[in-house]
Amino acid sequence: MSGATTKKDLRDVLELVRVLHADGPGGELPTPALAHLARMVGCDSASYCRVDHASRRVLSAVITPACDELSGSAAFAAVLGQHPAFIAHRNRQLRSGMSVALTDLVDGAALRDLPIYADFYRPRQMCDQLLSLVTIGRRQGSVLVFNRSRHGFSSRTRELLDLASPLICQAIAQRARLATLTTALRDAQRHGAATDQAADRLAALTPREREVAACLADGLGDRDIARALGISPRTVQKHLEQMYRKLGLTSRAALVAAMRTPTPSGAPLAPGGAPPTLAGRDTDRLASDAA
Repeated sequence: MSGATTKKDLRDVLELVRVLHADGPGGELPTPALAHLARMVGCDSASYCRVDHASRRVLSAVITPACDELSGSAAFAAVLGQHPAFIAHRNRQLRSGMSVALTDLVDGAALRDLPIYADFYRPRQMCDQLLSLVTIGRRQGSVLVFNRSRHGFSSRTRELLDLASPLICQAIAQRARLATLTTALRDAQRHGAATDQAADRLAALTPREREVAACLADGLGDRDIARALGISPRTVQKHLEQMYRKLGLTSRAALVAAMRTPTPSGAPLAPGGAPPTLAGRDTDRLASDAA
């Protein structure tokens, strides 16, 4: 770390960490965190964009302050591939955690000749950008973009952003993991509720359907169930379809879970109220088939 970074800068980075890990909505990068970064860098506007760098399209964007969003413009999308950052990425000149200014990638005369600059950036008084590649994958990546109405970014500003970049990357990865876990938990709760409801409806099954369900809970496939009960595999399928409809389920795994869910009496429900096992003669038949 150079002497250009001040104690205030370090306090700003610590505050950024707090904001990044604060509870609340905001997707990959919450707007308050992006706004804090914009104040740290000192810019007119900032955005966090997820980009498909193979097709050179912006997939999503968070922008502060809220303004005319270029990422939703078809005309802007048509020239986005001209951005010098795409060329630098293709030439392996950019790496994750690296900050680079737009004017580092192309000289002023060449920049002014680009339609993306002449038609979109200059009319919006965007003279320069500081870009930081946060994540990069085979097809997609995410980038922070800080726009200024004047040219140039100091070495202190770049160092500060480079210092913050790995913290941002870690926070985004953590938020993604939490989002995945939250979705999985909600799915599990929803499936658990469906299983409990199905377990309450098991009494509505016919004796034959209970026998099929018990065999399924013992781990048997359709052909084994058919042999055990002396019916055809097609009939087994019909019984399963009827059970799914009666119990409000959609899969064998959910049906097995419902069979193994304790009833109010405290035991899983099976034919005749007994634990789910095959009748003795069916077990003998399966043993004979296996021999």
